[in-house]
Amino acid sequence: MPRQTGTPVLVGKGRSLGYFASFISDPMTMTRALHERHGPFVLLQFPWSRRSRPALLLCIANAELYRAAFAPSEIWRGVKIHYGFKNHASDRLAMGMTRLRGARHAHYRHLFAPPLSKPAVMASSPEMAALAEEEVSSWPRNVPVNLLQLTEHLMLEFAIGLLFGGDRERAMPIAKMITKQAAATRIVPGGEFLYWMSVAAQQERAILDWAEEKRGNFDAQDILSIIVNSPDETGGPPSRAIIGGLLSFTLGAAYETCQNGLAWTLIMIAQHPKLAGALADEINGALAGGPPTIERIGALPLLDQVMKEGLRLFPPVPLQFRKSTVATCLGGAEIEPDTELMASIYLINRNPDLYGEPNRFRPERWDGLDPSPHDYIVFGAGNRMCPGFIFAAQTMKISLAAILSRYRVTMVPNARIDYRTRVTLLPYPGIPVVLRDVAEAPSAAPIGGGIHKLVDLSGVR
Repeated sequence: MPRQTGTPVLVGKGRSLGYFASFISDPMTMTRALHERHGPFVLLQFPWSRRSRPALLLCIANAELYRAAFAPSEIWRGVKIHYGFKNHASDRLAMGMTRLRGARHAHYRHLFAPPLSKPAVMASSPEMAALAEEEVSSWPRNVPVNLLQLTEHLMLEFAIGLLFGGDRERAMPIAKMITKQAAATRIVPGGEFLYWMSVAAQQERAILDWAEEKRGNFDAQDILSIIVNSPDETGGPPSRAIIGGLLSFTLGAAYETCQNGLAWTLIMIAQHPKLAGALADEINGALAGGPPTIERIGALPLLDQVMKEGLRLFPPVPLQFRKSTVATCLGGAEIEPDTELMASIYLINRNPDLYGEPNRFRPERWDGLDPSPHDYIVFGAGNRMCPGFIFAAQTMKISLAAILSRYRVTMVPNARIDYRTRVTLLPYPGIPVVLRDVAEAPSAAPIGGGIHKLVDLSGVR
């Protein structure tokens, strides 16, 4: 997609009906088709809107437009990303960071800063490496396994062990319900929505019971303890919506976004055998039999390039949403209050003017490439950037080192790899692989499925 914004293109409600129908079934295919046909700035008219005052969805796939819309939080606010019923647990549990504004958002961002700061995350490197080694060493060899389940459990171990007090007995059942909550998103609710509605009250009760156990016992490294034992932005006690919603949001974000980024990157490595061999050699040379601490692997050039490229192609949150709070102007278009905006991070990260062969996995492109934060969006950019991006990057890098120093990840031949767009971009329904000894010669098995809509694997062997 070209960098130039050009003139915004209006798609009337008759033609927009097909795009909205396509969006319900496959948001990634729809947004790509929309922007390839109409350019990086499209005004998509809702089919039910009135001619006298058309309701629009602004669709952008351009770094400059993203910067303009996502920097001024007083003009463009975050939106609710989960469905729920008013005065119901489902609505309270949707009180994540994306719904907080102004003083409330600043207050909780400040509260969460210490455990997610660079010094705190770097200090956790030895413990993180030990967790990774213990978890990964138990993975079965030479039999088909679902890599998605393994990476999910690994990331849950990091999140619970390092950010939520290590209480796996309490946290694991809640995490499973949060995974169901993620299916009830504004992008594609799906059939899981009704199921989550039936367990939302149970999820809220489990969180509040867990929170009560932490009340009066402040732990500066435990995000739930911080929420419970700190006054809200007004000086009063935190509401159950704040406790339940922020716990659901932060715990879910801490493991699901990292899990998906790690899983997609491992698929790419498995499909590029020469790269897999070189990467394993680089990692094992740096480790020299020791644990994969960030001190050992933090400056490995190929590992860094592979991780950047995996996250470029498969950003954990491929579509982001905002809503205008006042009348404003964007890219030459006059925008009414309460107008919704959808930004395709997926396409911004594939700008062919910046990334040659944008749909190919080419880690070597990062040798000397230094895009702006708005040209390479992984965990957001600007003042709403995810506060946990340092934690996420370190868990991914340590996980890759722990896995690739021990195993040669090989796809099951002719495995079907599809995807589902929730809040995150999820490999679906699983990733069938065989984990072999790292000393075995790498090879790429053919795979099928929707993954070929997302990345060009032609000619890769």
